[in-house]
Amino acid sequence: MTKLREQLIKIQKKNYRKNVKLVRESLGHNQGVEIYEREYLRYVKSYAEVSNKSDLIKKVLAADLIFHGDYHTLLQSQRSVLKILREIEGKRGIILCLEMFHGSDQKRIDRFMAGELSEKSFLIKIDYAKKWPFSWSNWRPIISYCLDHRIPILGINTEIDDVTGIKKLRKRDQYSARIIAKTFIQNPDKLIYVVDGDYHVSPSHLPKKVEWLLKLLDVPAKIFIIFQNAENLYWKLCSQGLEESDVLKIRENIYCVMNTIPANKIQSYLNWLEYSEDAYFPVHQDWEDEAFEDRGVMVHEMVATLAAILDLKLPSDALANLAIYYPDNLDFMQLIHNTPEFRGQLRLIRNKIKKGEGFLLEYKRSGENTYLIYLANSNINMAAEEACHFLNAVLRGPLEVAVSPFDGFYRNVVTECLGFFGSKFINEKRKSHTENSIRKFLGEVRRGELKQVDQENVQVARYILQHFYLQRKTSNAAEFINKFFLQYNSRSAVSRMFSTQLGYILGNKLYYAVKRGRFSMVRIRDYFGDPFDEPEKAFNCYLEISNRVKKVKHVSRL
Repeated sequence: MTKLREQLIKIQKKNYRKNVKLVRESLGHNQGVEIYEREYLRYVKSYAEVSNKSDLIKKVLAADLIFHGDYHTLLQSQRSVLKILREIEGKRGIILCLEMFHGSDQKRIDRFMAGELSEKSFLIKIDYAKKWPFSWSNWRPIISYCLDHRIPILGINTEIDDVTGIKKLRKRDQYSARIIAKTFIQNPDKLIYVVDGDYHVSPSHLPKKVEWLLKLLDVPAKIFIIFQNAENLYWKLCSQGLEESDVLKIRENIYCVMNTIPANKIQSYLNWLEYSEDAYFPVHQDWEDEAFEDRGVMVHEMVATLAAILDLKLPSDALANLAIYYPDNLDFMQLIHNTPEFRGQLRLIRNKIKKGEGFLLEYKRSGENTYLIYLANSNINMAAEEACHFLNAVLRGPLEVAVSPFDGFYRNVVTECLGFFGSKFINEKRKSHTENSIRKFLGEVRRGELKQVDQENVQVARYILQHFYLQRKTSNAAEFINKFFLQYNSRSAVSRMFSTQLGYILGNKLYYAVKRGRFSMVRIRDYFGDPFDEPEKAFNCYLEISNRVKKVKHVSRL
């Protein structure tokens, strides 16, 4: 176990350093930003104690002013803002102050929030793409939540043209501070929730300027700061064996939320900078062909990394027979249609592409086993999962023995389990559903608390809970066949999602069981090489893993 942890941390640090180097090469030297960064880093050298979500929410509710740090290209960063808003809505009146909007556009923001402007018209009128070149889609759920719950939104950003460097950053903070302080004074009963860049919310930056303005007017305020994913703190946690921690208390009024690993945080910026679909528009007007090639190299590196971690003996020529395709590969669909082995899978392939899912295809070419990975975007979890599926496919060999729908269902469950399990070695912070989270989701559906609900997700959630209930009662395959006969025999998206989510939940628990030394890696290697073409073998494998990891606690995250 110790050896495995050390190996994982070593790989994470290697990937992080590589990504940091690429970012610095891209940005070049900027003395102002570097000074601002050093001032921020003073506050994230160490932490007082490991905390939790419950304590964090109590601190938020007790404060007058919240400063929540954001890493603009990281979806998890924006999601944490939404999760906290959901926890505190109804308990405090909230005014949300956002860096992504300019103060000069406040009248347009108000019109949009009042329903007088459509989203498209609003973005055009505020010139969003020019003023804030980061993903609108990442923020849409937050904006929609505020619209639904009538939470006012204020813009606090501005253009600063007369100065450069550190003076420009400080002057921008002064502008934001005036809006925040004025809003707080005019709304003493409201919680002023500010979301700004990580460096800006450092105590000596924006919060200090707001506090200074309030002191001039003799107005006291309880300030609470939330950092996110501070790299120094993550490496310190690793050295202490606490890297699974979600929330850290730095000081009484400063906490840090940890929802991704450092390499993935920096990778999100690289993805945005070079080729990611997540960006509203790319910084580089012309996407270079080399960028697409690099993506394929990234997947190949993941395959090699996972093979090394799991001690899987990958044939030397396997990677030469692997092709990586993305949405920009215009010849992809032509290849699919011209490959006889794929004709029976065309419907499934089209559905996966429409839903933005990644997948692995296996076929013969000139008598050789050949593999194709399609990645809908540059999401690291998707790439890692498909890299693991590729390892699984190579080691078990072609699936040439026909199996029953029942056995095919559980073979897919085990396959998805291994894929999710392997992806956790690349991104340990990746989450799966849990039985409790599914129950909570269905409860919210029954109470009508969710505005938009995908009925397929609701049906899958019900099937999963029914499956868990049956698992606790029996291990008799006949009873499962009787209960889920229609799902086993269906080729619908719901049936596929059912088996996939069962696999994800199991794979997540399996990862922590292995990491904590409660499950043998030798057994895992056996699973990777097994085609599961014997009757009930995949089903029994699923039950065996489930029974052995059922006491492993799932790590939930903000």
